[in-house]
Amino acid sequence: MNHLSTGRIAAFLLASVMTCAGQADWARFRGSDGGGIGAAADVPSILTEKNIRWNTPLPGGGHASPVLWGKQVFTACDDVAGKRRCITCLDAESGKILWTTWMPCAEQRMHNDNSLAAATPAVDADAVYIGWVSGDRVEALALDHDGKPLWHRDLGTFRANFGPGASVMLVDDVLVVTNDQDTPDAAIHGLERKTGETRWRIARHSGMPSYATPALRLGKDARKELVVSSPAHGLTGMDPRSGKQLWAVEGLFTLTAITSPVLGDGLVMATAGRGATREGAVVAIDGDTARLLYRPEAKVPYVPTPIVVGNYVYLWDDQGSVACLEFRTGKELWNKEVTGPTYTSPVSDGKRIFGISRRGELVVLAASPEFQELGRFTLPEGTHATPAIAHDSLFIRTFTHLIRVGP
Repeated sequence: MNHLSTGRIAAFLLASVMTCAGQADWARFRGSDGGGIGAAADVPSILTEKNIRWNTPLPGGGHASPVLWGKQVFTACDDVAGKRRCITCLDAESGKILWTTWMPCAEQRMHNDNSLAAATPAVDADAVYIGWVSGDRVEALALDHDGKPLWHRDLGTFRANFGPGASVMLVDDVLVVTNDQDTPDAAIHGLERKTGETRWRIARHSGMPSYATPALRLGKDARKELVVSSPAHGLTGMDPRSGKQLWAVEGLFTLTAITSPVLGDGLVMATAGRGATREGAVVAIDGDTARLLYRPEAKVPYVPTPIVVGNYVYLWDDQGSVACLEFRTGKELWNKEVTGPTYTSPVSDGKRIFGISRRGELVVLAASPEFQELGRFTLPEGTHATPAIAHDSLFIRTFTHLIRVGP
C-alpha cells in the first residue's frame, strides 16, 4: 500500500474519531479536529424564533468563537474601553453565565474590524487555554474550569498592522501557539499544556504576518502532523511533539494568510489575500514529500476558511458567494451569490453547510455537487465569529450575545 493510500485511510480514521468526539465537544476553532464538521442532524434547515433555545448577553464584545467541553461553553470578550478582556463560561443547557475572569490588556494597533478578543480559546478536560496579544507582547495562558488562573507565558514581541488573530490548538499534551509575523521573535511554540513551559520553539522567517490557525492531519503510519500556512513559508507539515519539519512546499503565497488549511483525501488547501486579490493552492502529500497539485481557478476566500465535505470543497467568499469544487481536480461545479459580506467560516453536519454573514444572515445549503438552498434565518445581530456544533445544536456568538439554536 503506498503512502498516499495510507494517508487517505488515516485521514478517514481521524475524521471518524473526531466527529464522534465532536457530538459533545467542540474543543477549538472549527471543532476538535479543526475540520468544521459536527453532529447537528436534528437542527432544522428552516429555522424560526422557536429554535432559539437561549440568547444570553455576554459581558463584553469580541469575535472569539465559542468552544465546548461537556456542558460548559467558553468564549472570550473585551470591554468597551479596550483596557481588559475576559474568558467567560456559560452553561450549555440554560445559557446561564457560570463565571467570568477579567484580565488587563494594553492598547494595540489593529484593523477596524478586529477585536482584542478575536482569538478563539481551546479547551480540554483540565483547562481552557488562549493565546492573544497585549500591547506588543504575545501571551498564552490557561484557566481551570472554574476560571482560576493556572499559568501565564510571555512569548515575545508581536507586530502586525491588523492586530492578532490566530487561535491556539491542543495536540495531546502540547499547546500550539503561532506567532508568524514581522519581528525577530516570529516563531511557532509548543508548550506543555499543564505548566506552559516550552517543549519546543521553531523560529520563523520575519515577514508578512500570518493569522492562520494550524490544522491537524494524520500522515503516514497514522502520525499526527501540524499543518501551518504562511506567506513566508508556504505550507509546512510539522511533528507536534517536537516541532520537527516533516515536509514543506514554499513559494506558494505572497499575500496575507488568514484562513486555516483544510484537509481531505491526502490534499491540503490554503489561501491568502489582500483586499480583492486572492491566492489559493492545493498541495498533495505523499509520505514525507509534498507538491503543488493545482491552483484553484475559482475565487478563493480571504477571511472565511473553506470547508471540505466528502469529495468536495466549498469556498464561502468574503463577499457572500459560495463555490463548490471537486477537491482533487479543482473543477468548479457551481458558484452562487448567497449572502452579503462574510467573515464567519462555514461549518457542516456532513450533509448541510451553515454560513452566516456579517449582518447575521444564517443560510443553510446542501453539501452537494448540485446547488440547493435549504433555509435562511436572520439572527438578532451580526457576527464575525464561527459557530460551534455540539449537543445537536448550533452555538452562535454574535457581537454581544451567545445564542443556542436547536430543535
